[in-house]
Amino acid sequence: MMALKPFRLKQSTIVPLSVAEVWEIAAQTSKVNHAVGLPPLVYSERTRSDGVREVVGTARQYGLPVQWVEHPFEWIYQKELWVERVFEHFPPLDRLIGGTILIPHTSISTEVETFVDVFPKNLLGYPVGWFVANQMITGQAAFFRSVAQKPNAANYFPPARKVRANRNVLQELRNRMRDLPCDQQLIDRLFELIQTQRDEDVATMRPFVLADAWGAERLNLLRVFLYATWTGLLDMNWDVLCPNCRVAREPSPHLRDLTATAHCEVCNIRYDINFDEYVELRFSVNPKVRSASNATFCALGSPALNEHIVAQARLKPNEQRELTVQLGAGGYRLRMLGIEQRCAIQAHAAGATNATINLTAAGPDQAALNVANRPVSLNVHNTTDREQLLIIEHDAWGVGRVSASLVSTLPEFRSLFSSEVLAPGLGLAIKNLTILFSDIKNSTPMYEKHGDSSAYAMVRDHFDVLFKAIEQHNGSIVKTIGDAVMAVFASPSDGVSAALAIHHNMQQANQARPERPPIVIKIGLHTGTCIAVNANEVLDYFGTTVNAAARAQGLSVGDDVVLTSDVMESAGVRTILSQHDLLSEPFTHNLKGISQVFTLYRLMPMAQREHRA
Repeated sequence: MMALKPFRLKQSTIVPLSVAEVWEIAAQTSKVNHAVGLPPLVYSERTRSDGVREVVGTARQYGLPVQWVEHPFEWIYQKELWVERVFEHFPPLDRLIGGTILIPHTSISTEVETFVDVFPKNLLGYPVGWFVANQMITGQAAFFRSVAQKPNAANYFPPARKVRANRNVLQELRNRMRDLPCDQQLIDRLFELIQTQRDEDVATMRPFVLADAWGAERLNLLRVFLYATWTGLLDMNWDVLCPNCRVAREPSPHLRDLTATAHCEVCNIRYDINFDEYVELRFSVNPKVRSASNATFCALGSPALNEHIVAQARLKPNEQRELTVQLGAGGYRLRMLGIEQRCAIQAHAAGATNATINLTAAGPDQAALNVANRPVSLNVHNTTDREQLLIIEHDAWGVGRVSASLVSTLPEFRSLFSSEVLAPGLGLAIKNLTILFSDIKNSTPMYEKHGDSSAYAMVRDHFDVLFKAIEQHNGSIVKTIGDAVMAVFASPSDGVSAALAIHHNMQQANQARPERPPIVIKIGLHTGTCIAVNANEVLDYFGTTVNAAARAQGLSVGDDVVLTSDVMESAGVRTILSQHDLLSEPFTHNLKGISQVFTLYRLMPMAQREHRA
């Protein structure tokens, strides 16, 4: 039987926005589909007899149940996107391919072409396919015409249904948050978001992404979200991300629910979970506050949900295709779905404008490519006997994540959610954390000379100085050990700033109490890898980095700060030090219990040079 000829329907609209701006709208395929009136979809996964995982979609179209296999989205960043559906229970049609192409019109306008390719299964498929495709492209064209009529609008996706929020509960929670120590204007914006925006906008909220959109300071908004969760406005969700596709698996409501390893069925890999890359904190509105539907109108693999991917393409067995992509300067990686081997890509001004790469059963046949940071032609050949999904993505993780490692260093998190700890016996790696240790110099003679009661009062007052300086610089107290303090910071520069503030504030406190002997503090810092653990129901940290920070503090002579070279060479640290009148003395030392020789820096006020001499 002769195969029936496919056909394409398309419409174009000129939108007075740049290609980059239109892409940000078009890539949100679920919201676009919802806006044009397409029905909600339900997705599940299954494994074929040959071991390949498939995404199966179901919906009710015109009152009839429809089921199809949804292939992965394909796209080239800021150029085009499309997806193919192969029907299983829809007799007139074999498959549909629907997508959007962006064509620069002028420097400030874009031609948006929406299209649907229809593959009829029988003669009835022609009228049915034309009707279905025409509705899809007409709806999308109408949506983009509405975008053209309101360029630079604050929101192109208003709620598709009436927001169902409990006004009384909202008012009560707003009153409770009026006296909390966080930005009240940001609290107002959060309440406005909950009362006015779409279900999907409040079902999954990412504070750093919202902060960037609102022009707010990231940590300030994160603090608002933490207090909002504490009051009952929001819920926390810990999402475990796959290191390959970086898509979140099933979220966990508590840190205690995390495990040492996770499995991604899409990529077919099992991996060790680490605390700063693979665990992200996201928030959702509490159901008692607002009813928010979890309905989806597009597959989870759309471009908007995979912002790190700049190009994704399906290649049939032995297919050869030319892809034209434009990469900004920096590092990328080219990989194939479900295969560990990958190709590292560096884009820079002197790179090549074309390259050839073969996809083999073991992975890309090249380990590295140097390409231009302008349009590059990639000649890609799938040499295998099965379809392959090619992915080109940023090498670095996105900056919009609130990692578990970062949030656990904030004092608000530790004070408001002290019960949020890992399961006993579980240790999760952290790639980079800054540890600060402090201790009082000659504290034992102080107790002997002034008595336990007076000495303890001085130690307690010294804790107040330390805790305040550490919290003001985005750090958190992990524990006190006698007179000593262990604190953590997500940023080495914050740790150094806190250390300098501790000495400055302690000097002022000593001057304010001249009847007391001055308290002299010793401080050491190191940054690096460690392990997050549950230690007696407290989130604690262990490892060489912790030990090195403690040993660095042991080398302090008092009124100084001892840094390791890892801290000194971290971003922003030298800039901070240049703003203070400090003497920096480098030296090397073996730290007890650690085999390597450390390069250390002793920081002290310049005024101490003559005194030491």
